[in-house]
Amino acid sequence: MWRLFKGCLGALDGTYISVQVPLTKQPRYRTRKGGVAVNVLGVSNQNMKFIYVLSVWEGSATDNRVLRDAICRPNGLRVPSSNYYLCDYGYANRSGFLAPYRGVRYHLKEWLNGPSGPQDYTELFNLRHAKARNVIGHFFGLLKQRWVILRSSAFYPIRTQNRIITACALLKNYICSAMVVDLLEGEEPDEADDVTQEQHLEYVDQVQPTDEWTNFRDSMALNMYNEW
Repeated sequence: MWRLFKGCLGALDGTYISVQVPLTKQPRYRTRKGGVAVNVLGVSNQNMKFIYVLSVWEGSATDNRVLRDAICRPNGLRVPSSNYYLCDYGYANRSGFLAPYRGVRYHLKEWLNGPSGPQDYTELFNLRHAKARNVIGHFFGLLKQRWVILRSSAFYPIRTQNRIITACALLKNYICSAMVVDLLEGEEPDEADDVTQEQHLEYVDQVQPTDEWTNFRDSMALNMYNEW
């Protein structure tokens, strides 16, 4: 599926992980679902490994705000201007971050109802986008399944809790490297495409939507549909 997205480095998403904080700080950590959590940004490459995790933001922070901070940090997320990551429509479609079409079937469970196949180029693009990007959602699910401490808040200072989250992601990478087949996953990951990167690259340094990136997505979607 990755071969359909030339120049794609992987996928990213945000997830809520429950934490314990003092009562006076809970409003900042309150998520839109009512829980007390941190909003964790995870970025996965095509080889099913985390290449970036940011666990510092309160649950009230929006996904776009967290991503903006990740890009601006001195040792933050680096995206070459010629490449991009797949993201869901919780993020804006912009240079370096390719989002699906809004108002069009996207999540895989949505395809269980209605017409079985894509009806136009936007639906085909969204379906293929969802299948490729599903790796990061699967990753977060495995992360919480493997370590109980991520499923129930811990009585540590918030800084320590954030470090535990990052450590669990690093351990997940180690398991992927040390085991050909992860028994928890039950299958060997698909072979990833080789995305070549040159030295002295320019990197994405802003997170504003552009007409150029909208046209890029339209062109890719139309090509997919014409070749389908």
